[in-house]
Amino acid sequence: MAFAHPFYFLRHGETHWNRAKRTQGQTDAKLNETGRAQAASAAEALRDEPIERIVSSPLSRAHDTAMAVAAALDLGVETDDGLMECHLGDRQGEPHGDWLQAYFRGEYAPPNGETFDEFCTRTWVAMRRAVALGPNSLIVAHGGLWISARRYVTVDPDLPRMPNALPLKVTPKGDVWRHQVIGDRAWTDSMTV
Repeated sequence: MAFAHPFYFLRHGETHWNRAKRTQGQTDAKLNETGRAQAASAAEALRDEPIERIVSSPLSRAHDTAMAVAAALDLGVETDDGLMECHLGDRQGEPHGDWLQAYFRGEYAPPNGETFDEFCTRTWVAMRRAVALGPNSLIVAHGGLWISARRYVTVDPDLPRMPNALPLKVTPKGDVWRHQVIGDRAWTDSMTV
């Protein structure tokens, strides 16, 4: 299960649906003004990091966040469909509710969506594929991927929910992912979770 290299992880910036606490799943919600500002701030925070490649979910909220970082680092962006958020089927677009937490515990499968087990398997394979390209890959994706990874590894220090556009450097050591926040901590305190 171990990842061979350190890597970076960045959740997309905020969307109107994040702010309204509506379930996005694989619906292609766009970054809002706050999300674009968060992406620019994350790009600035990552400017001096030794990132060698950027691999992103193709959903625009992640891809546009990745493009902001790519412009600051003078890199291209590869996309991987395996990094997309969970497909929540008929529940996409609905307000957050108890059903969503049940989904992330593997206790509920949305009609016409993917199970949490299917989501975990898909995203774990995609994250391993991105990191296997070499050290210092940046994965730009979704909060659900951080939740799914916790099925396979222990996150240290604990970070059960991934804030929008929080840049992390992740150092895998066996089945533990140690992470550190990149950039100004005060900036992260104001971000939408």
